[in-house]
Amino acid sequence: MSDQTYTPDTEPSPPNRRSSKIWIPILILALITVYLLLGDNALTTAKEIIIPTPASTELTPLEKLLYTQLPALIRDAGEENWTLDDIHFNEAKTQAVLWMAENDPETGATLAREPQIVLAIWDDAVGSWTLHLTSDPGFADLFMTTDFRDDEIAGRFNPNAEPKAGPSAAIYGGYKLPWQAGLTKRLTWSVAHSSCTPKYYCTNAYDFADGSMFEVTAAKSGYVYHWRDTCRNGDAGCTNSITLEDRTTNPWTYQIYMHFAQNSIPPELKEKGVYVAQGQKIGRADDTGLSSGHHLHFMVVEKSTLDSCRNYCFGYAVPITFTDVDINWDASTQGGRPRLESEARWYGGTGRTNYVSGNDPNAKLWYQFFPFIMNH
Repeated sequence: MSDQTYTPDTEPSPPNRRSSKIWIPILILALITVYLLLGDNALTTAKEIIIPTPASTELTPLEKLLYTQLPALIRDAGEENWTLDDIHFNEAKTQAVLWMAENDPETGATLAREPQIVLAIWDDAVGSWTLHLTSDPGFADLFMTTDFRDDEIAGRFNPNAEPKAGPSAAIYGGYKLPWQAGLTKRLTWSVAHSSCTPKYYCTNAYDFADGSMFEVTAAKSGYVYHWRDTCRNGDAGCTNSITLEDRTTNPWTYQIYMHFAQNSIPPELKEKGVYVAQGQKIGRADDTGLSSGHHLHFMVVEKSTLDSCRNYCFGYAVPITFTDVDINWDASTQGGRPRLESEARWYGGTGRTNYVSGNDPNAKLWYQFFPFIMNH
């Protein structure tokens, strides 16, 4: 619409002075209310961010400065719910990789899942550390210029990734929650996953935990493709995992199970090409590698984005559904998708914290022996 002006035919009526007198006390009351509200906010102190710090005698001056500045830097990033889980400095102590664990907003307990990765770099010009989040533009490129570019964690960051590289538009089904039937685990992360770059690589990944080193079972049948379980339990720089190749999908897909305990993969599965049935034990959850507590990270990727599996396999997580999950249902695959309530509020769908597995290998065997009964 073009700009227009309007000129009234008559002069405006003189103001009603009586009504003005009535509005004066109302305005005063409104100002008092605003003042009281602002006063209450001013009296509210910011949440204290506690950073576990080693003894000062063990730290260099730059290390001390990072620990000192970190609470304010985290608050400036708008992340008051973070806790420092681990930190790795380069030799010169001018760069650091921070693993920031997320706290449960209701209980305050640290969530067992993959932590947020934060890169801290010393800026000598301003005499301060600066933080770089995985959500920052160019994070992956920046990370590959640091002294950590050859570390195992670098496999999470792919600066050359493009959406056209995959995955396909398919939704893959037939999975069951990867632990024993009848047991309950807590979902600690799903669509909000941001422990890799590009972030969308992890949108369809899942973290499950129950506070223990629980037994992990195959979500779907497949063939052993890659494994490692030699990392010591709790080793932050070494990730135990197993990857199963699913040849029933087109293209072939790869089930990636991460953060296993040391020596927990059954010996008979430590051979490439060995068949694994759905529901079969494949290891135990721990917190090896990028982890803030005992948990399982599970994702499925297509062959086109599967990386070289140098330390563990990784790629672009594709959408999958679980036949034993009844929310966020997909009719085409007859399965649902786990999601937290907090994630559902912004992503959409339905959310829930706890999930009960229906992954019973005996039921699978029974079906194989009596297919006619099951189908009628």
